[in-house]
Amino acid sequence: MKRLITAIAAIIFTSTSYGQVQLYLGLRGGAGAMFSHEQLTGLTSAQGFQNAFEFNKTYSAHAKAELLLGFRRLRIGYRFMYNFSGPDVNTAVSYFSDDHARAATYYNNSQSHFFAHYLVLELAIINLPHFALVPGIAGGTYTGFKVDNTYGDNVPLSSSTHHRFTVGAELNAEIKFGRTSLILGPSYYLFCLQDKANSDWREYQHSLGGDIGLRFSLIKPKASKQQ
Repeated sequence: MKRLITAIAAIIFTSTSYGQVQLYLGLRGGAGAMFSHEQLTGLTSAQGFQNAFEFNKTYSAHAKAELLLGFRRLRIGYRFMYNFSGPDVNTAVSYFSDDHARAATYYNNSQSHFFAHYLVLELAIINLPHFALVPGIAGGTYTGFKVDNTYGDNVPLSSSTHHRFTVGAELNAEIKFGRTSLILGPSYYLFCLQDKANSDWREYQHSLGGDIGLRFSLIKPKASKQQ
């Protein structure tokens, strides 16, 4: 492992020395909505869309930090995301009524806090001196907790779930100012978790939103490479 890390570091150092690679640091925030699978399927009607927001309060907010290695139009790297979503309370369901942690996780919660780690891949399909259009995909895992609606205590996801994975897709517009870029665009993320006690029980949550933030190029390009 140490040899692999050393080799990767040597490749990055050599490439950056010749202006072949860029290193990007990004910081972003955004807002949107978090829907359960049932809520998302109900959005096809105007009444379903209204009910999702008015009765279930599916608002959400998120913050992202990322470190990406770029080679020409391709970027690959790491992203951390914190996602907060409002209540998704359904006290009419009693499937887990005898298990406080599981009931709070799936039905009786007033807040959700997710902490996700992603491997990111982006490709600049348009790459102009002052503008870029960059779709990207991400995959990883997450942890976090939900706040029980009745008692107000934090219920860790790890107490009742496992095999938590998350995937996402973004379409970012980059407006470039030298080594700094303003980033904005829509995003979609899926969060899936599996119940520890029942392998057939899974929950899917869909996050729809938009971002705005900044991305910094940490390596000054060589003068001979500037266009």
